[in-house]
Amino acid sequence: MYFGKLATIVITGLLLTVSCNKEEEPTINPCLNGQLDAGETAVDCGGNCGDCPDTEYASAGCMLNTSQTNVSSISFANKLLTYNNAWYLNINNDSLSVTLNLGNNGAIGSYSISPTGSSATLNGLNYLTLANGTCSISAHNLTTHKMTGFFNGKFVRSPGDTLYITNGYFQYLPY
Repeated sequence: MYFGKLATIVITGLLLTVSCNKEEEPTINPCLNGQLDAGETAVDCGGNCGDCPDTEYASAGCMLNTSQTNVSSISFANKLLTYNNAWYLNINNDSLSVTLNLGNNGAIGSYSISPTGSSATLNGLNYLTLANGTCSISAHNLTTHKMTGFFNGKFVRSPGDTLYITNGYFQYLPY
């Protein structure tokens, strides 16, 4: 009888110990999150993430915040970089379309984005006024005709309706 009571107490104690352990929140490996993080030379590679593959995949994405939505990460299925007296970046997906006039200097460096020809459309709402924006060209390969860079922009549709595009990037875009 004594042994049965002791076994019950031990088992109950073990069950309470196991059931009280709080599971830790899973951590997201920055080398596998599909974003261009600090220190990476391309999305999920370079720096602490190890060498990048020899194949260069064109990609583009950004963070998006409006007065109606919280910050969300966006990737773009369609990406186009063209030059016609200025560099134009055209990126879009099902809900967001962005055109940026990066100016006529494709050299590595940071530049203001020209409001002329720059616009955004989110879920059918046109944000035609670029209040301010910057672009940094981080790589421009004249042999392979590919460019990589970063951008931010503030678009206004009407007072109080602002679209913020932050942490924008494009990489290995051919032209």
